[in-house]
Amino acid sequence: MNLAYFCSEYPSRSHTFIRREIHELRRRGANIDVYALRKPKLENLISDTDHQEFKQTVSILPIKPWQLVLVHGKMFFKNPLAYFKAFKIAFGHHLPGVKNTLWSVFQFAEGIVLAHHLKQNPVQHLHIHFANSGANVGMIASEYLQLNWSMTLHGTSCFDYPWGPLLGQKLEKCTFANCISYFGLSQAFRAVGPQHWDKLFVSRCGIELEAVNLAKSKQSSQPKDATTIRLISVGRLHVEKGYPVMISAFAEALKTVPNMELVLLGDGPYRSAIETYVKEKGVSDKVIFRGAVPEQTVLDEMVHADIFALSSFMEGIPMVLMEAMILEVPVIAPRLAGIPELVIDHENGLLFDPAHASQMAEHIVTLASDKEKRARFGATGKKKVLAEFTIEKGIENLWNRFLKIEKN
Repeated sequence: MNLAYFCSEYPSRSHTFIRREIHELRRRGANIDVYALRKPKLENLISDTDHQEFKQTVSILPIKPWQLVLVHGKMFFKNPLAYFKAFKIAFGHHLPGVKNTLWSVFQFAEGIVLAHHLKQNPVQHLHIHFANSGANVGMIASEYLQLNWSMTLHGTSCFDYPWGPLLGQKLEKCTFANCISYFGLSQAFRAVGPQHWDKLFVSRCGIELEAVNLAKSKQSSQPKDATTIRLISVGRLHVEKGYPVMISAFAEALKTVPNMELVLLGDGPYRSAIETYVKEKGVSDKVIFRGAVPEQTVLDEMVHADIFALSSFMEGIPMVLMEAMILEVPVIAPRLAGIPELVIDHENGLLFDPAHASQMAEHIVTLASDKEKRARFGATGKKKVLAEFTIEKGIENLWNRFLKIEKN
């Protein structure tokens, strides 16, 4: 089975689930070439694995103008009809406005470059992660090559503006689309007519047990501080992650349980704003910013946490929740998108209404004050992840679709 994987940027700190998926498919015997629309910044490659993936990934951009002209000339003269059909797809697949029309021309240019790469290294199928600009480019390339293609739909961004209004057209044209949650599946159903629903299904993202076991093996050599309740959160420091809600909740909970600290793993454009908010709340001595760290370090830090907390405004099913739960760390998360499919309220974690800081604070106090409940939620959380959210189990439906394509 020869596949190509494509996304807007790869490797990326926030796209470790794509790497896990590719590795598992390769383990099962698939040959996979990986393409990205653009190269990541080198400073964002923070692990050996990132650098290995970077070396094995072909990036469409940047490209020199003369190379772009040469590629388009070759592809036009090889198949003028396919070239114009691809342009028609690109020109008809954008939001209203002059700027969006111009972007569609750029995406056409990029799509033909991707098609050129795929023509040089033929595959049976192209799979794309996220219904964003990368999906536009991949769809254009597939139109030129008459190549079967599919998508994975993740969080709310795939269904929200600006990509949501264009999703229906993509779902009509693709061979299939897998959603990482049933919430996502319901949103995909909204975007396209029932005659296309049979090509939509759920296939989970999942964790790799090897990395988890390595983190667990280090736990005994670095025991927890029994006098301090450690909360941890992992994610980009971005507005959509809702960190001010978490900081407010944490500050409120400290009034009842003062022996707590909050560790934030991750970096992003809103770091300075969040640091300022922490100072305004008077909890600078209780909040630790660790910045961006490698994937294994995240797991190593989680092992020593008492509570994992998330305050996002939009999500799919966050991998970091799965990682915390498999490490038996009780979780607190917002009741949105696919999260309730993983976190069962008052069974393996606690859910709060999105943006409800006081409710989140109550949950922090509840878990910080009850060691037995933390242990119980941790144990049931681990069972949930092992049952449904390992990469081996999560990928099964997607793998079966790829096998079906190979047979046909």
